[in-house]
Amino acid sequence: MLAGKMAFLFLLVCAIISLDPVAADGSCTKEQKENFVLQCTNFIKKNGPFESPPYFDKCCVTVRAVNRDMGCIYGLLSCEQKKEYDKDKILILSILCS
Repeated sequence: MLAGKMAFLFLLVCAIISLDPVAADGSCTKEQKENFVLQCTNFIKKNGPFESPPYFDKCCVTVRAVNRDMGCIYGLLSCEQKKEYDKDKILILSILCS
């Protein structure tokens, strides 16, 4: 029974996060999010050490293409992607790629 309540609570939190106004303002698109995930996967996974991408790496180019708005990109991630990718690693890319 406890596992069911925990699963419900997790889904509720994901639903609330998905209503984040940053994601709803249209400053980044799902296509930009998908491109970001494709180009930056090696740098944002939860497991493993943090590695800073080189300035001219495709990951940083993608970050700059969305005006370094990693909050918007994070807001568009699915619950499954939020389990796989590290929020802090995503957000710090706005500084590392500027």
